[in-house]
Amino acid sequence: MRKVRDNFARTNNVIQSDKSVMSDGCKSLVLQDFARIFEEYFELNGLPEMEIVFDRGVYKVSVTFEADRVKKFNVLK
Repeated sequence: MRKVRDNFARTNNVIQSDKSVMSDGCKSLVLQDFARIFEEYFELNGLPEMEIVFDRGVYKVSVTFEADRVKKFNVLK
């Protein structure tokens, strides 16, 4: 019975993940927006990468990027 439940959960996760897949065009636009914002604080070494996973009823979004340096900025008081 447990194996059936595990297979169901795995299959359900695959189905939900298929629904959550963002088109390449949309993903590209989102990553370009992120890059513009991150460029204010970092010197990026390429575009950010994004992973979207549907887990237990919620979407988990991870954005990663590499930077050559952190830009200096002053905080206004």
